[in-house]
Amino acid sequence: MKKVLFYARYSTDRQHEVSLETQIELGEAFVKDRGWKLVATYSDAAISGTSYLLRPGIQNLMAHVRREQIDVILCVTVDRLSRDLEHAFKMLKEWQYRDIDLWTVHGAQVVTNLEMALRTALSQELVEQIRYRTREGMKMAVKKGKASTCLAYGYKLSQQRDEMGDRIRGLREIDPDKAELVRRIYQLYADGMSPRDLAQLLNNEGVPGPRGRKWRDTAIRGHVRRGTGILNNESYIGRMVWNRRQYRKNPETERRTARANDAAEWVLKEVPEMRIVSDELWQRVKDRQREVGDLFDFGQSNRLNATHRPEYLLSRMLECAECGGPYAISGKDRYSCTNRKKRLPIDELDGACCGNSKTITRHELEERVLNCIPAAFYSLDIFDRISEKMVAHEVSKLKNAPSRKDQLITELATVKSKQASLMQQIQDRHAEGRPRLAILDDQLDELEVTREKLVMELAATEEPADDFQEKIARLKAQFNPANTEIAIRRLLFLARNNADEQAKRRLMPIVRDLIQTVVIGKTPGHQPASLEVHGDIANIMASMDVIDIMQQQFVAAAQNDLMTRIASGEIDTEHKKEKLIEAYAEELLRKFPEWENLQVSVVAGAGFEPAAFRL
Repeated sequence: MKKVLFYARYSTDRQHEVSLETQIELGEAFVKDRGWKLVATYSDAAISGTSYLLRPGIQNLMAHVRREQIDVILCVTVDRLSRDLEHAFKMLKEWQYRDIDLWTVHGAQVVTNLEMALRTALSQELVEQIRYRTREGMKMAVKKGKASTCLAYGYKLSQQRDEMGDRIRGLREIDPDKAELVRRIYQLYADGMSPRDLAQLLNNEGVPGPRGRKWRDTAIRGHVRRGTGILNNESYIGRMVWNRRQYRKNPETERRTARANDAAEWVLKEVPEMRIVSDELWQRVKDRQREVGDLFDFGQSNRLNATHRPEYLLSRMLECAECGGPYAISGKDRYSCTNRKKRLPIDELDGACCGNSKTITRHELEERVLNCIPAAFYSLDIFDRISEKMVAHEVSKLKNAPSRKDQLITELATVKSKQASLMQQIQDRHAEGRPRLAILDDQLDELEVTREKLVMELAATEEPADDFQEKIARLKAQFNPANTEIAIRRLLFLARNNADEQAKRRLMPIVRDLIQTVVIGKTPGHQPASLEVHGDIANIMASMDVIDIMQQQFVAAAQNDLMTRIASGEIDTEHKKEKLIEAYAEELLRKFPEWENLQVSVVAGAGFEPAAFRL
């Protein structure tokens, strides 16, 4: 009897998705008809198929196939599994390696590589077409003076109807009450009140914030250059601005990152009927923003909030257990909850402020997280996986690095362009009857000498066709799993024992590959903060007997140390050997309490999969 895992997904990029319940019902019927055994069902709701790392359901499914023999992965259609070619083949390759077949209810047969390629490519192209049409539609809406995105605070939907009686989409009108509040915010800020005090004042008065939530200083302050926040929204002075930024998905984190577009690409439209704030009040606010910015300039090109702060091992990966907000450095190398520090009201806490006052030093936090890494490295394929990523990274750099031949071709083209320019100047002077300049002739002679040298060097720079493959072979030999293990263990030693910042920076990609989030919780009294780690490492730890693994690691290291000392002549008698073995045994007993702290906690999720562990 074949053992089956079923996967269902509902995304937000289509309006008429088959519901999760319907997909699961179809899958269960399909399994029953064939007499198979449905082991578990995993699902992701309202998550795009272009993501992989951010889908807990698919991550839990992949963890399941790594710890238990499965025969079939089943989904309704291939696009439920993924809409990205790279992600789809990554999963399919691993399943084929583990002798797992991929089936679809729709096809009622095994999915081949060709079918996977065609269907996923079509799905990915459909996503790109939808994105393009959406952006073009938004651009046209802005040119017509219509709203292209969500409704800004201070406006409401217009109820104008067309000849068919349907409401005309994209039209807005001023909401008198909210518009008055916008003017009040501008006036108070221009008079000297800070965004934080403004937010606190409005919350104390019981004024609902945007989307009915509590007011926060960030909603008021926004970002001056990006044009976000109430104080920077140009709609309030009757001007619509669209396409300030473009968003791209980071292939490593799969999170959207914003990039500023050139001003020439912006779409501007004057809509005087949408004006809420006068030019004079707008200018007073801009003047005060510049004054506040100058206070924190210190001669830098970026303001305080935009300065390049140090990137630490766990930067942007820390989360508060109580409010879900970020933990960040506050004070000297000490992390604390940002929401609590700012006294921001949290809607999920019914408007109360976060009560998690627990702080933790950066050194203690990083040390506790790094201490759990070695055990995870005993997962069967961890070093192979890291080696593959390192080779892929180096090969990518090799492909993108311009060769000497390309550089010579570029330099030669530049020289020829300068020669042509000088020749044109000489011809123009001759046509105008002006005397010939010796300096132009000298420059032309110098360029000709340079050109001849470049031509000769270019002729000599003919790399053999297999040179690139040889470089790749050397990279694979250099970054083989054994060498990778030695290098990583050395970095871990330096990072944990010596608190070496350079070693921590080099470990950063590996740590971020294994760990997605570290949740920091409060504990009674002066006890250290509780830590709960989420990510691939949780699944690795959950599938291992940690104490046994750590004991094996310790014994292997002790044996290696013993043999090294015997070979060097340090241990030259049986008595010394027995004494050293006794010291190892005592150290092993002291290690057990530390290893017992690596307790795996199973948290409720899709299929109740191990998703976190506590430190």
